[in-house]
Amino acid sequence: MFLIDILNLMKVNFNRLKVKFKVLTLILSIFYSLIVSAQSSIVDTEVHLHKIDSVFHVFANFMGDIKKGNVDMLIIRSSLTVGSRFGNNLFRLTGRYNSNDLDGRRVLKTSTFQFRYNKIINNNSIFLFYQKGNDFRSFMDDRELLGGGYRMNLVKKKKGYFDIAVGAMHESEKYPAYKFSGENYDARSADRIRLTANIFSKIDLAKNIKSFTTIYSQWNSKDISGDYRLFFNQNIRFIVNKNISTFVRYFINEPSVKYVKKVKYNSDVVFGFTVNI
Repeated sequence: MFLIDILNLMKVNFNRLKVKFKVLTLILSIFYSLIVSAQSSIVDTEVHLHKIDSVFHVFANFMGDIKKGNVDMLIIRSSLTVGSRFGNNLFRLTGRYNSNDLDGRRVLKTSTFQFRYNKIINNNSIFLFYQKGNDFRSFMDDRELLGGGYRMNLVKKKKGYFDIAVGAMHESEKYPAYKFSGENYDARSADRIRLTANIFSKIDLAKNIKSFTTIYSQWNSKDISGDYRLFFNQNIRFIVNKNISTFVRYFINEPSVKYVKKVKYNSDVVFGFTVNI
């Protein structure tokens, strides 16, 4: 009887430990997803195209961090994508909000909203989208996009796929007044038509190594060779076993024209591990 009681106690403690481990895993997964989603002015919902195959899908992330002491800090990171597919019609609605407050002063705020529609035609699709938001890292008070195009699947195999998408969009941006190298610059706005060419791919490099690549390019229709923006996202994932994998991710945003003089290109390197229970 005593032995049975000990075994039952061990079972309870093991279950508690398992629950705590699952909670920790969930927190780590959300934290990684927020790091990835918060770095780019590109809302890359097209990567979900092959994942949404039913009436309702949700991709959600949230993180809050309150620090008190010599420095008071509040950090909020959130992202929500709702997707629905009705026959050959695919709808996605995405909202993102990120902010950092330091000693009661807002030092970073980025918010983005996007609506996207795809009409599936075999393995290809026609897409339309509307996006509005701001980008703290690129010093834009407001960025509004309206566009569409055609996405073509060139390769689709068990070990991966390769898609390209071409289209056009109207781009409206507002820049704040600022001071740089002792000179004052007034607030201003700009409207442009950009042509777009994008690449989406997934490749199994080996049995336990997978590569995910996304490339967005946006070209000013009035100055194609001189005014373009490139967004490159490379993710290499190493599968240790069915529960554990590690990853290395690199992102770079390179505009050929700096509309704000102090702006430099944005890049990020993220690495870590993922545990699935």
